[in-house]
Amino acid sequence: QEAAVEVLRKHARRVHAGTGAMQRLQALNQLFYGELGFSGNINDYYNPDNSYLHKVLSTRRGIPISLAVLWLELAHSLDLHAEGISFPGHFLVQVRLGHGRVVVDPFTGASLSREELLERIEAFHPRFTLPLDNSAPLALYLQPAHARQILARMLRNLQEIHRTQPDWARFVAVQDRLVTLLPRAWEEYRDRGLALAELGQHDLARADLRLYLREATDATDRDTMTVRLAALDGAA
Repeated sequence: QEAAVEVLRKHARRVHAGTGAMQRLQALNQLFYGELGFSGNINDYYNPDNSYLHKVLSTRRGIPISLAVLWLELAHSLDLHAEGISFPGHFLVQVRLGHGRVVVDPFTGASLSREELLERIEAFHPRFTLPLDNSAPLALYLQPAHARQILARMLRNLQEIHRTQPDWARFVAVQDRLVTLLPRAWEEYRDRGLALAELGQHDLARADLRLYLREATDATDRDTMTVRLAALDGAA
């Protein structure tokens, strides 16, 4: 994987250092989506391979966040002030240019206007409204995502895929990483415990559910999880 990323960096170095930021951004998109042929995997969006960078490097197909991680690597090698954005429903990237910014959909490489961004927000939050002369609320949705947040979102994409299939063994492997990354995200222990119960690993399941009930004191599902734990305590 590191060798493949280095190949991408070598391609990016063809852009002259003295080129303006906008020109470097345009060259990056031409390289990534045009010459190298990366694109969103429209035909098999929920394939787990779309979340694994070594697979995306091989197939050049992915989902927004995995494509974004590779795109950002190239952008940084071009000295662009590029950031990931945990936008509702669809991970985005942005490049800051002076006093403004360009927001890009990593799934297609298209830059998004303010109106298009508002439409996407309204699709998830129908009551969201924004005066045309006020950009402050929109800026709240364009805050940069840190590396830990990006990794957690990638893991939660896999979490949902394995929950839906269901593939409890792979789900547990994802949860192991999530609880390491976010050790105080008590709901992740709960979800791992429930998956371990599905796999018949009752001792481990009980430990996770007990931890959840001890720490998540305000959880709305405490009664349900208490009943679930009692059932496990009665299991062989």
